[in-house]
Amino acid sequence: MPAEIQDSAQLLAVMYTEGSRAELLYFVRRDGQFVCEGRGDAFIGRCGLGKEREGDGKTPEGHFRALSAFGILPDPGTSLPYRRLTPATIACDREGPYYNTIIETAPDGPQCEGERMMDMDPEYLYGIETDFNSECIYPLGSAIFIHCKGRKEWTEGCVAVDRELMKHILQTADSGFVILIHGKDWTGWRGIEKVFGISLAI
Repeated sequence: MPAEIQDSAQLLAVMYTEGSRAELLYFVRRDGQFVCEGRGDAFIGRCGLGKEREGDGKTPEGHFRALSAFGILPDPGTSLPYRRLTPATIACDREGPYYNTIIETAPDGPQCEGERMMDMDPEYLYGIETDFNSECIYPLGSAIFIHCKGRKEWTEGCVAVDRELMKHILQTADSGFVILIHGKDWTGWRGIEKVFGISLAI
């Protein structure tokens, strides 16, 4: 079992199904076993899995860590560091020192072009920042979040879930919990158990 999974008290597993759709299960570790506490369908990138570069519309595949949480709405009571979004909050997606970071651009803060996060309503009512491309290398991709579903049945590369499930995850998860995003070649949830040497109670 990878050390990051062994140390994680929660696990968010995203299994690609077809197109821009996936199945999502949220597990909490109890007595050495990951027990499912939330399940639902999810939307992923408009071009599926396998992110290669900025703007390709794909969701990255692999396992990642949850770094922090954010939202247009007030903190729902999460133990993750929580950023309340403002009109000045930008997810920087341009080459430079702030690439793949969330910054406050006003009044005298750093400057970078990117996604004005307050405009993403209802998607960013609640969200989780992942450690994808943690070295912030341009143009490998930026702003890969877990967030609420919006009006479209796809994302630009994030994973979108139902708002109530998103809120539940925030209220029960710890900073650094593991996010698994994998495709059909994993032959379902039992494939994840086999590959990572973990036990899942579904």
